[in-house]
Amino acid sequence: MANEYPHLNALARPQADLSDVERIGIIRAGGWLPLEHANTTLRKFEDLLDWPRVPRMPCYLLVGPSYSGKTSILEQFVERHPPDLDPIKEVTTYPVVMIDAPPRPDLSDFYSRILDALMTPYKPTAPAHAKYSQIKHLFEQLNVKVLIIDEIQHIIAGSLNRQREFRNAIKSLGNETKVSIVASGIEDAYNAFNADPQMSSRFVPIEMPIWPLSRQLAGLMSELEKRMPLRKLSGLYEPELMTALHTRSESMLGDICDLVKEAGVDAIRSGTERITIDSLKRLDWVPPSKRKHFRRRTS
Repeated sequence: MANEYPHLNALARPQADLSDVERIGIIRAGGWLPLEHANTTLRKFEDLLDWPRVPRMPCYLLVGPSYSGKTSILEQFVERHPPDLDPIKEVTTYPVVMIDAPPRPDLSDFYSRILDALMTPYKPTAPAHAKYSQIKHLFEQLNVKVLIIDEIQHIIAGSLNRQREFRNAIKSLGNETKVSIVASGIEDAYNAFNADPQMSSRFVPIEMPIWPLSRQLAGLMSELEKRMPLRKLSGLYEPELMTALHTRSESMLGDICDLVKEAGVDAIRSGTERITIDSLKRLDWVPPSKRKHFRRRTS
C-alpha cells in the first residue's frame, strides 16, 4: 500500500505501487527540481516581465558547463509564460520567446529562428533586413518582453567580422524593440561577449554552481530520493553513498541526476528496490570525462 513508503513524498507514494514499466518511465521522465540557485535565477527573469520600457533594458548572460542545468531553467521560465490568446479581443500575447542560436553567426538564420518561434509565416529567402523589420513589428504586436538565446557560444564559430556583425544585431534588436535579452551558453560565451565592451557591460552574468560534497548536495540527494518511486529507502544523502554518486558523476548536476535515474532503473529491474554502493559499481554507465574517449570493445 502507498502508506508503506514513508521515504517518498506524497506524489511518489502511490506511484511506488505501479508496475515496473510505469515506474521506470516516471524515473526517466524526471521533473523540475526547485533548487535554490534555479529559483533565484527565475526570480531575476520574472522581474524582466514587469520592467518598464527604458532605453537600456536589463539583460543576462547565463553561463555554465554543458549539462549544468541552464536549459532546464530557461525552459521552466518559458513554460510559466506561454503565449496567451485573449478570445474577447482576439489578441495574442507572447511574453517570452526562446530560440537556439544558429550554429554560426548567420543573421538570416538567426531572424528565421525567431520568426519560427513566433509561429508566423515569412519568406525564407527574404533578405535579413526584411526579416528584422518583420520581427520588430511582431515584437510590438505580440508584446514580447524577453528574448532567450540559448547556445550563444556558437557565435564565435564565425570570422571576427561575422561575430561583430552578430553582436551588433543583438544590441540593435534589444535597443529598438526594448526587449530584455537572456543569452545562455558554456564558458566560451564569455569570450563571445567580452570581445565587445558594450555587450559585456550590458549582459549581467549569472554563473551556474558546481556541486561539491556539501550540505546542498545532500539536500539534492534527499529530494531526488523522495520523488523516485523505489519501494525501499536507499539513503542517497548518506555520506558514503553520496560520495560514490558524486565521484562517478563527476559533480555535474545533469550527470548526477542521470546517474541516480539509471541506478534507480537498475534497482527496479534487479528487484532490489534500492540503490547501493555495490549496485553503483556494477552499473553500466560511462562517466562524462570518458565519453569522448570511449571506444566500443571488440572481441
